[in-house]
Amino acid sequence: MVLFQHPSSAANPRRRVHHTFVSLAMAAFAAIIFMATFGSRGWAQEQNGNKTFGQRLVDDVGAKHRPQLIYLGLHGVTPYSQKSQIFASTDPGKLGRKSSCADLHVVDKGIPVMEMNGKSTTVLERLLDSSGHTVGLIVVGFDFTEGQESQAAKLGKEIGEELAQQIPSKSKLFEAGE
Repeated sequence: MVLFQHPSSAANPRRRVHHTFVSLAMAAFAAIIFMATFGSRGWAQEQNGNKTFGQRLVDDVGAKHRPQLIYLGLHGVTPYSQKSQIFASTDPGKLGRKSSCADLHVVDKGIPVMEMNGKSTTVLERLLDSSGHTVGLIVVGFDFTEGQESQAAKLGKEIGEELAQQIPSKSKLFEAGE
């Protein structure tokens, strides 16, 4: 039962239904935007504030290889996603972003890729666990310029091997802890 009705709604009952529909649609849209923005970015920080194992690895390895390393990101299918996304990164703003088709091609084919971007070099290669199984993708950005490709390739491979030695399984990457 409606206690108060706007005069224009009383004259046209469909108008009230239209306003209700628009309100519900706007609320649903706001909820979708909120979840897209904040829902998938929680991988690096669990609800209790502890970082995931994958994020701790990225932080430790990233700190060890500075100043040459300017970015390190781990991509993969997480326990709560059906598509590959960035689940650990030295740049928190990239967490939760979907992996590109070109990135996934590296995982599928197993062929590392090096991209020269003026003042930096990016190396993409498979992320392996300690038993050699593919668990995702590593994207590493270096402060190397043209002519330093071999240094970038060598350091990218070294970082990949360093990470692989510390990853017992894919599921471990998503566990929270100290």
